[in-house]
Amino acid sequence: MRTVSLGHLVLEDGVIEKPEWQYAVNGQITELSDGALPDWNYFSDLVASCSVTVNLELVRDELKIPDDVVLGWVLVARSSASPIITTSPPQAVIDGIQEVSLLVPASAVGGTMTLELEMALLAPSAAQPAPFAPSKVGHTVYRHSSKLILEGDAGQLPILPVSFRDHGIKNPAASLWWLRLLSKDLHDTVGATLWMWLNTDNPQLRPLIDHTESDTGEVWMQVLKMDFIRQLLREALAHSDLDPEHDYPEGSLGALLLGVVRLIGNSVNEVRSKYADDPGRVEAELQGVVIGSAR
Repeated sequence: MRTVSLGHLVLEDGVIEKPEWQYAVNGQITELSDGALPDWNYFSDLVASCSVTVNLELVRDELKIPDDVVLGWVLVARSSASPIITTSPPQAVIDGIQEVSLLVPASAVGGTMTLELEMALLAPSAAQPAPFAPSKVGHTVYRHSSKLILEGDAGQLPILPVSFRDHGIKNPAASLWWLRLLSKDLHDTVGATLWMWLNTDNPQLRPLIDHTESDTGEVWMQVLKMDFIRQLLREALAHSDLDPEHDYPEGSLGALLLGVVRLIGNSVNEVRSKYADDPGRVEAELQGVVIGSAR
């Protein structure tokens, strides 16, 4: 018996050979390591390509569709760290081997990314459709997905290179970075609300932007991470609605801010009191935790 989904036929397992995925980071083919893409960072665009083999005659027979029906491929990328959904333009299905690719900008992904290859109807037949045959534009007849871990459990620093000159910052060549908080809703995802903007107009930061693995780039990254955590702590202590008893969703702004507070205290009120009494000491304690954990 054929599988029926949403009132129309779909392709059974085995009709389409298992697609082969390939990933490129900044133009370089990258191999997965235990499901993770180790070369990806917040500066890196990602290109996902899927090679798929189709017996078009068999597909048409399985779906009971005539030769004038046009089927198409589309790739869809979703990320746990961003609400942005990226899709490829529809690409007509052909007989034999073909490749479907999607460019996912660095600003659109983070955390865990799910890629889904879909085959759907692009143009219906002029004839009366057979019973249960897909007959409307958008009817999906095949799906295959792949999941990538981009950041692991701890996540990476959400950095985005930005020209401060374009944002009207005075003396832009001297500024370093800017913690950009787009929303203070504690339930919003971090990837959608919070970025550390890195000033591309400052020539001293070029090693951090262009050569992160260099000695100079690594030193700058440690300073940047420390300042990032320090600013998050100040944001957490200033946020009147931050509730340590509330179970904020994983990956949310609230969960992140509470995590920073708990690096140096058991409760928000305790750390607020310590910070009001001696902010320099609290920041020194934070330095010991953050820098010490990196060694």
